[in-house]
Amino acid sequence: MGMSERIIMPEELQDRRSVKNDEVRFYMKKDIVSVGSKATATEAAQTMCDAKQGSVLVEEDGEYIGIVTEGDISKRVIAQIKKPIEIQVEAIMSQPIISIESNKLMTTAFLIMEENRIRHIAVSENDEIVGMLSIRDVSAYYVRKFSKREK
Repeated sequence: MGMSERIIMPEELQDRRSVKNDEVRFYMKKDIVSVGSKATATEAAQTMCDAKQGSVLVEEDGEYIGIVTEGDISKRVIAQIKKPIEIQVEAIMSQPIISIESNKLMTTAFLIMEENRIRHIAVSENDEIVGMLSIRDVSAYYVRKFSKREK
């Protein structure tokens, strides 16, 4: 291929194709918010509200056994006309917890979330949950990655 045939990508596009700093660990929330399996839907909702997060992990005997999201409470409690103060999270949680390794790329996280129709995914290292990634985190990543950069 001669010099005139060589395709030179604009700097911005080269930067977009880079995977530098595109790993999940740079975008996850490191504060893991959890409730016990006997907590009520009301307690889970209050915990989410206090933490400004849309999900909580469900913990039992020191292990995370499920996840409860705002959507779970809406669909499995409110829409079914159940009393949130009486429903324990173990009855409405989603299992198993879907996770991704912290060194995987954000695009991979997005594809897993889309495939599983979830908005929150646990982030793990060596089979231990070390953080959470939400669809809002993924959105912020894409906005940052594809927004016009100032030079």
